[in-house]
Amino acid sequence: MRFITKTTIVVLYTVLTSGCESSMVDIAAETEAVRERSVAIAAAEAAKEVETVLTFWADDAIMQFYGAPQINGKDAVSESVKGYFAYVKEFKGTSSHIEVSAAGDLAYEFGVNRVILPGPTGDLLAMGKYLLIWKKIEGEWYISAISVTDDTPSPVAMEGQ
Repeated sequence: MRFITKTTIVVLYTVLTSGCESSMVDIAAETEAVRERSVAIAAAEAAKEVETVLTFWADDAIMQFYGAPQINGKDAVSESVKGYFAYVKEFKGTSSHIEVSAAGDLAYEFGVNRVILPGPTGDLLAMGKYLLIWKKIEGEWYISAISVTDDTPSPVAMEGQ
């Protein structure tokens, strides 16, 4: 019968933990990197800069909006963004929270949307929320998926019109 000695434990520990320090993820730094990307895309969206917005999306990204079919892939995302920006008068997304995975390769973000749409007798306001999934690809954070919901069944007339 063999017994595990202190030396064996030390050797096993050394082998199992070697390289761990170099693979540790700086969650705070990754969170800040995602936050910077989130702020940058929000600014591009507010300015309706389609081409800039598209640089934030992964090639295999998906979009899910209430009452609409799922949109798959960057080409389809591109068409959706172009159509949306041509229709809306104003768009603003505001992040509420970002959480990065322990592995540092996935993150989620949630926040709120404020959209002004043209209506038959004046502008309409739509308020809602979003859940966004980021993934790190070759050292950069890209949007992998988004799901958006409205807080009301339909946009409401803006006051003062």
